[in-house]
Amino acid sequence: MTPGLWERTKVVGAIGLAFGTLGFCLWFGSWAMPITYPEQRGYPIEGVPPVDLASAQRNWPGGEARPGDREILLGYVRDLEAGRVTLPQGAQQAAGPAAPVDLGTLLAGADAGRGERTAQVCASCHTFEAGGPNRTGPNLHGVVGRAVAGHSGFNYSPALAGHGGQWTYEALDQFLASPSRAVPGTRMAFAGLRNPRDRAHLIAYLARISPTAPPFPAPAATAPAAP
Repeated sequence: MTPGLWERTKVVGAIGLAFGTLGFCLWFGSWAMPITYPEQRGYPIEGVPPVDLASAQRNWPGGEARPGDREILLGYVRDLEAGRVTLPQGAQQAAGPAAPVDLGTLLAGADAGRGERTAQVCASCHTFEAGGPNRTGPNLHGVVGRAVAGHSGFNYSPALAGHGGQWTYEALDQFLASPSRAVPGTRMAFAGLRNPRDRAHLIAYLARISPTAPPFPAPAATAPAAP
């Protein structure tokens, strides 16, 4: 056997041995640790055939996927992200929409210490100590109950300067949820805190550093339980 042929034979043999070893490992793994997939299909999506998500995840993007599996999985992900995944009718009736918790109840259970830690993300633009300097945003000591755009020495945006009103608990909650929505045109680039409990913790901290802050609003009365 010529040297060139011998070298090619070794390369082909090594590749064949590698594929054979890989196939054996896959077979042995499936035999040693069998996977049981759900028999029923996944979430029903309005206007889309039921998704066999387990099968799609098992096969895609491998080469053994059935025709259309990739499109099924991608369509499911798109509908999931767009909020078009629907629960069965019975589950919708059983769960029902979650009742929002009122601000008074959230503030009654708020932790000002946690709010202080949350306020650290604001420290690049605001100071919180009495007499602290203005930065990109105004000093926030005493902000609760203060007039909107009422901190002296800070150049507010026209939108905030013309907003009027006071920083009540409700106004702070709305502003912290989405500054650009609460005051369109504000220069504040903060996207907002989406979690109402996080906002309540932060507002409790702001109240703690506001000497003239009014009492928290009373929690809303709860309806009596049905007999």
